[in-house]
Amino acid sequence: MGSNATQAGGVRQRRVLLVGLTHLMMRTLEGPLSDAAHVSAVPFPSAAFDRVADELRPHLVVVDVTYLSEERVRPLMMERFAELGAVLVFTSEAGGGWMDDLGGRVSGPIESHAADVLLSLVAPPALSVVSA
Repeated sequence: MGSNATQAGGVRQRRVLLVGLTHLMMRTLEGPLSDAAHVSAVPFPSAAFDRVADELRPHLVVVDVTYLSEERVRPLMMERFAELGAVLVFTSEAGGGWMDDLGGRVSGPIESHAADVLLSLVAPPALSVVSA
């Protein structure tokens, strides 16, 4: 679906990239997020991550740092997605985490990594009216 992801009927969807999720986190997030967004999941580091990060152009990137070093991964992700102005969330199976809104230049803790909380961090893309 790439950068022009749409639902049936032509409504533009938010694009979410799940990075390095454990099986538990995948079960917790993938289904609920998929109900409201175009979701792709990739391991990190990997060639799949590089390819999908470029093609998807995500609005929201959720990075599971359960088994990754947040101190090492966060700067890499911030550099990778800065141009897009994506919202980055670093979370783990323990819950909560840290959010960096690269477009709004706002950072801070988040209490929950529930799907509805994550989706509330990114507004749906604006619709444009096209004359017939």
